[in-house]
Amino acid sequence: MLGISTCWWYRKVDRADTIVDDVHQLGLDGVELEYRMTHSMYLEMKPRLKTSLPVYSIHNFFPIPEGFGPAQGSGNLFLLSSMDAEERSKAVEYTIQTIEHAHELEAHAVVLHLGTVDMRSPVEGFAKLHATGRVGGEAATVFLNEQRRVRKATRQKHLDAVLMGLEELNGVAEKEGVLLGIENRYHFHEIPDFEEIGLILNRFEGGHIGYWHDIGHARVQENLGILRRNQLLDAYSKHMVGVHIHDVMGLKDHLAPGQGEIDWQEIKPYFSSSVPKILELNANRVSRKELVEGIEVIRSHFS
Repeated sequence: MLGISTCWWYRKVDRADTIVDDVHQLGLDGVELEYRMTHSMYLEMKPRLKTSLPVYSIHNFFPIPEGFGPAQGSGNLFLLSSMDAEERSKAVEYTIQTIEHAHELEAHAVVLHLGTVDMRSPVEGFAKLHATGRVGGEAATVFLNEQRRVRKATRQKHLDAVLMGLEELNGVAEKEGVLLGIENRYHFHEIPDFEEIGLILNRFEGGHIGYWHDIGHARVQENLGILRRNQLLDAYSKHMVGVHIHDVMGLKDHLAPGQGEIDWQEIKPYFSSSVPKILELNANRVSRKELVEGIEVIRSHFS
């Protein structure tokens, strides 16, 4: 079950239905529809999606809500973690629409971003430590511990908001027969972190909420010393409902497999054949040739 996110075609094609032809030409099995696709683009593809190309997953929010352009499409367009009731309401409303599209297309799962903790982003601090080779050293340990203290002190109201939203969404997902995949995130201040994934999975055990693993996000956090190597996979692979596949070089992700540092053989045992594997590649960083080569890399390890 090897598919690809439509994000690779962002700004590359004039007609969305040509993506279907291209996926077939690449020899892939299915597709993930992502959040920068407009309703009109979706309508172009829809007839063929229902007849000739399986939709493995849909990345929330899909399609782009009315009033927003493709460049504004984002999994963070509305945050379940927001303290603004209207924003949370929109996050739930548009996620339900995504779930309904997933049901109609018989997609396996909807991929969710959950939001952020209200703290000053420590991105620059982590990047500086990485650039100067100090990850794992005393300064990095002090910095990480302080960021964890700040995050934990401010997270609860945001986590409570997320859990409240997921309660409603889980009920809708159960009714529609669609799984919700909570995705591990790139940035330290985003929800969920390692602990919060476990809290959410325990809260909704037996429901329709599972774990969506992003290989690149996990490796970046490992490279920053936030996570231990394969810590997320060791803890949550049994709850996995899907995986985003891309390579990483340092802190740069969404590269084609083979462009970076990921040891595919090392992580292969964590992924069962039934889990949808979605190539999620940056259109500006990955050429057609690199995409084709990346597909071969993954096929050689996961076939």
